[in-house]
Amino acid sequence: MWEELKTFIEVVEQQSFTKAAQKLNISQPTVSLHIRRLEECFNAVLIRRSKKQKQLSVTYAGMIVYDAAKQMKSLWQFTEITVKELGSEIKGRLAIGASLTIGEYFLPAFLGRFMKRYPQLEIEVKIDNTVHICELLQSNKIDVGLVEGETGDKKFHKEEFYIDRLVLIGPIGSPKKMQRRDLETVTWITREQGSGTRVQWEEFLEKNSVLPAKTIIFNTNFAVKEAVRNDLGYALLSEHIAKQAAAAGEVELIETQEEAGRKFVCLTLASETMSRNVQTLVDNLKRDFVK
Repeated sequence: MWEELKTFIEVVEQQSFTKAAQKLNISQPTVSLHIRRLEECFNAVLIRRSKKQKQLSVTYAGMIVYDAAKQMKSLWQFTEITVKELGSEIKGRLAIGASLTIGEYFLPAFLGRFMKRYPQLEIEVKIDNTVHICELLQSNKIDVGLVEGETGDKKFHKEEFYIDRLVLIGPIGSPKKMQRRDLETVTWITREQGSGTRVQWEEFLEKNSVLPAKTIIFNTNFAVKEAVRNDLGYALLSEHIAKQAAAAGEVELIETQEEAGRKFVCLTLASETMSRNVQTLVDNLKRDFVK
């Protein structure tokens, strides 16, 4: 009956017999047969189909079966992973998605330490903005996503692993401190929509009741930093990045009345059991993400 339940889960989630068949690599008549067997087993209608079979709706009994089937699937995945990994080393493929700030400025140093502990792992890293990392995770193209801020999406399980302070930077020669009124007269350099840094910048402006006079948008942190270095304007940037740039004499660190910060969050699919490789990564992120 397990195959029938797996088919039922896909039909409910895909809202289509055809799409479920394609996802499971079985024929559509087989999908129909699996659903009919389940309905005979429970003596209840689980799915109502229109005459043209272009639309379907899940009955109350169907939702009870769906919820139970999802729990069974999760428990089976956990059991399978646990048994297979008994006594084994941490090894195999681990696909990590990371937002630009994390992927470009934090992750390389962390992975240098991590790989010394687990040399048998094969790491693949994809770097993009937060929105695209969430899309990759949802489509199972990565195992775990490391992003900035909250996603608010219940499809993801979230674990915080670092608090990143954001600081204001300006061109060399900028004042050491700026008031709210000063922030409204300058040009702001910021990231694109979909970036976690962009969200935090917008929240910072709102918190300080600042209406920016002008903005210039770039899609990488390096470009933002370089724009500030070349006197194009001011930016809110990760303290980790900003301090490196300031130490190199590229920008000035500027004190503001209000501080800004964001959480770095590890995302996995809430519907999937966390593998041993992913759990090991999460444990290490919490323990020593930044040295």
